[in-house]
Amino acid sequence: MCLSVQSVFMRSLVLTGLVHVGDELREVNGVSVIQKRPDEISQLLSQSQGSITLKIIPAIKEEDRLKESKVYMRALFDYIPLEDKATPCQEAGLPFKRGDILQVVTQDDHTWWQAKRVGDSNLRAGLIPSKLFQERRLAYRMKMGTLPNPKSPKKPAYEQGCDKAGLRRSFRLSRKDRQDSSGEGSDFGDSDYTTYEEVSRYQQRPNERPRLVVLIGSLGARINELKQRVIAENPHRFAVAVPHTTRPKKPHEKEGVEYHFVTKQQFDADALNNKFIEHGEYKENQYGTSIEAIRSVQAKNKMCVVDVQPEALKRLRTAEFKPYVIFVKPRVPESRRRRSAATSPGGGERGRVTDEDLQEMRQSAIQIDQQYGQLVDRVLIKEDSASACAELRGILERLERESFWVPISWVRT
Repeated sequence: MCLSVQSVFMRSLVLTGLVHVGDELREVNGVSVIQKRPDEISQLLSQSQGSITLKIIPAIKEEDRLKESKVYMRALFDYIPLEDKATPCQEAGLPFKRGDILQVVTQDDHTWWQAKRVGDSNLRAGLIPSKLFQERRLAYRMKMGTLPNPKSPKKPAYEQGCDKAGLRRSFRLSRKDRQDSSGEGSDFGDSDYTTYEEVSRYQQRPNERPRLVVLIGSLGARINELKQRVIAENPHRFAVAVPHTTRPKKPHEKEGVEYHFVTKQQFDADALNNKFIEHGEYKENQYGTSIEAIRSVQAKNKMCVVDVQPEALKRLRTAEFKPYVIFVKPRVPESRRRRSAATSPGGGERGRVTDEDLQEMRQSAIQIDQQYGQLVDRVLIKEDSASACAELRGILERLERESFWVPISWVRT
């Protein structure tokens, strides 16, 4: 156990104001005393010569609880203090994983902040690297060649090739490097590196438009089918953003139902004016999903559900849409032989899946998680269509009645 300053030999130090009642002694002259008894520590102190160096963890004061910081951050990376040689005290560090919500107690030090994990039973604050310090050392690692350039990611698996075994999207949507015309869109600030994002609790009010729900998926997820199934179950509450296309209208189709049918000139003009969140070409026809199509659904007080390529996420992360991002990935067995009880992602003869396909599905999920995981609110692992549909339906229902952490810029007025 750590030694409390309530112990006799520490009381004299309290008078100096350097330590306080409740502080914990961790080391004496570099020697750990965590498991030592008070008499053992007293003996260690008596044998010390010259200056004595103590490592002490400060206690949480009652007045500090009353004036707790209201700064909350979403961690966008994993942190293990015991592996961080730069920390002034590894034992005092606070470990966390990407996605954890941290309550930052103090930012007085430019290098090390003190924070607590929200929902953690341990009320003691720990040390975490500050945003500036973490960004600087990531930049140094990239300069030294030990960290990949975040602006030059590997070509993701979901962009490779054409349709094979029903795993890939029917057409590839072009990347959109520009922001929308209003200048909105979140890229976590000007830094190349994502470290923390300040957040706040948000719950949709009755007079507000429903939040946008965005689905992204790795190979084999078949998110369009999942989306259509959930919407078909309750079309009065959920709807899709009707896409635009330049292909001719078929006899049974209606304008604004299956598609918005436009000329190539009009489509090109809309694309030039940055009206699409993403667009692409398939069989010499253009297809795209527009911002206005999303707004049209929300104006009817319906929850709009869209499935997009991950590149579109940053553009959709605005205070207007407050998107809730769900990453859908199939549960991939170790080999094709263990998939006998599952339905092939492609279906039928054309949908037979090889071990190579399964490996591509795994790699696709890994790459999306690495490049866009910090933008994801929920991961849905798809066992089968029925269970995935039920899980998605539950998520949509909770969005309407529960509060969630969102970027603080979305709730500031």
